[in-house]
Amino acid sequence: MPGRVNLLVVDGDELVRERVAGSLPETVGDETLAVSVETADSLEAARSELERSRVDCLVVSTKMTDDDGTPLTVSLRSEGVPLVSFERSTPSDADLENLGQVVADAVENTTGSLDHRALFEAVDVGLAVRDLDTLELVDINRRYLDILGTDRDTVLTTAPVELTADVPGYTAEQTRTEVQEALETGNNVFLWPIERADGTVVWVRVSLSIAELSGRRHLVSTVEDVTEEREREQELEAFKSAVDNVDAGIALTEDGTHVYMNDTGARICGYPDGESMLGVPWTDLHDEAEASRIHGEVADAFASTGRWQGEATIRRPDGEAVPIRLSLTSLSEERTVVVFQDLSEQKERERELERSRDFLDRTQRIARVGGWELDLRDGTLEWTDQTKRIHDVPLDYEPSLDDALGFYPADDRKKVRTLVERCRNEGVAWEDDFRIVTASGAERWVRTRGEPVIRDSRVTALRGTIQDVTVRRSRERELERTNAELEALNRIIRHDIRNDMSVIVGWAELLDDHVDDEGHEILSRVLHTGRHTIEITEVARDLIETMSGDTVETHPLSLPGTIERELTVRREAFPRATFDVDGEIPDVAVRANPLLASVFGNLFGNAIKHNDDETTVTVSARVERRETDHDVAVVRIADDGVGIPDTRKAVVFGKGEKGLDSSGTGLGLYFVNKLVDSYGGDVWIEDNEPTGTVVVLELPVASA
Repeated sequence: MPGRVNLLVVDGDELVRERVAGSLPETVGDETLAVSVETADSLEAARSELERSRVDCLVVSTKMTDDDGTPLTVSLRSEGVPLVSFERSTPSDADLENLGQVVADAVENTTGSLDHRALFEAVDVGLAVRDLDTLELVDINRRYLDILGTDRDTVLTTAPVELTADVPGYTAEQTRTEVQEALETGNNVFLWPIERADGTVVWVRVSLSIAELSGRRHLVSTVEDVTEEREREQELEAFKSAVDNVDAGIALTEDGTHVYMNDTGARICGYPDGESMLGVPWTDLHDEAEASRIHGEVADAFASTGRWQGEATIRRPDGEAVPIRLSLTSLSEERTVVVFQDLSEQKERERELERSRDFLDRTQRIARVGGWELDLRDGTLEWTDQTKRIHDVPLDYEPSLDDALGFYPADDRKKVRTLVERCRNEGVAWEDDFRIVTASGAERWVRTRGEPVIRDSRVTALRGTIQDVTVRRSRERELERTNAELEALNRIIRHDIRNDMSVIVGWAELLDDHVDDEGHEILSRVLHTGRHTIEITEVARDLIETMSGDTVETHPLSLPGTIERELTVRREAFPRATFDVDGEIPDVAVRANPLLASVFGNLFGNAIKHNDDETTVTVSARVERRETDHDVAVVRIADDGVGIPDTRKAVVFGKGEKGLDSSGTGLGLYFVNKLVDSYGGDVWIEDNEPTGTVVVLELPVASA
């Protein structure tokens, strides 16, 4: 009769009650049976104990009655628990021995009672029995207390919801919902977090079911500690989540068919998710030739090391090819772990890098610019391919610093070495032109630039560029020759041609009194042409002086003074023409230089030259404020001649053309446009009403 038995002694006499209760464990129990004895002094106390915990046998005094005088031996039999009565108020040892034997027989003769109790205590799950109506605890086993980490008294005084751990999603309301489902359906199983007395949290699997025990319906709870199981599940879930979210495809194949694929791998392969790839053969992911190649390489590698790595191409269901890096590990003859990464972006970056390198190489070739770097830690010198081309050396040439300096003539070599040492020691950059003699003996001009590379507050390397400027230097020499020729031409124009034409005009003027009327017309043409030739030489002289200078220096010049002087000259040169001033010329100074007089002289002369001698030229001017808060003088020079067609207005100053070959109407107007632009002004053509042309000149007003 192994196991545990619970006895309840009921007697109103405390001394008798305690004496009987004290003797029963020894007389009923033995080494295989543990006896627990509780006591009660009334019917209410007995029933309360029966409700609260399991009782295997009642030991009741025949002298005990209820309020109606009914013996308790009769009232308590209705509880469905075996009952043994005793009569003596002062039992002897023999009486107690006999009582114990009767109790033992009663318990043993109760079918299944001791076996059920032994099972109740022996199972490796927590068991709790509650009244179905009140949900008050009737009985629990030891395992239940062990799982909850508490004792019987605490369980009796604590509602189950109070043991719930503070875990999101697990509330008192949910507890009531789970219990209600068991009451409605007859059973329910769910997981629940419990906080033990020591503060640790355990997860339990709770199974609720309704059962009839001792003639009454009860709610039976089984509680199983599944903390380790849940932790493993959580770890597995976390691992699966990590695998699903890793930036690589991870798969498991059995006999060549996918039995697992993470979502990342499925997306790489062109499938919606990992589940959709289950059962797909790995060979379906590759072209036939690619699959055959992989199979052959993998078979050899698995035979020797059990692993294979390489690159391959996946063919998606839509036909798109995806380059991947593939790693296979054999777990057994049938199972293989597959890890792969999408190389599309990497391949595109490699192609872009190759394009960039090709572009840089072509750019270096076109610009004839190379690069170099001198590592001061080990003294190594690196040249780019273009630097090697500039020096006419093979692309596999590996220069040293002395080799590089050896390409410079002796004088330049010493200067370059000094610049290198200064940059190394003082961190001073340089940029200058030098001559080199290449490996093929060609002489070239190069522009070298060097700067320090500073790490940890010290110069660790020198880095720079070298550019072939031979063509530029040739052009500079050509420009110098051109400037010299222009200067010579300027001298000829200023002295020889102008002086000779002045002599011709002077002698022609003396003939005015020696010719007849017919000769006057011819003489007038000669004088007009001579004066025009002198004007051209003056314009050409001024133009050469302007073009030969690097910049045009300006200073304040009186606008009315300049205009009046040029009008006086033109009135004398063209006596039949009329030069009027409309209103007053504003008394302001403009930013210009002495060549401004030539600008107005050319415009006044041009108005007469392209019309007849009796043309009327009207000059007006005003000052306007521009949006940039600076004033400009706007001068309008209008004539009543034939005008200029719209198709010619944009080109009469040579605008949009180049140099003296432009389609403008002569050196004078090209010269005007070039000078006005150098002053920061503008010039354009408008129509005059009713006929003729207006040249509008805009010049910046000098600040006070």
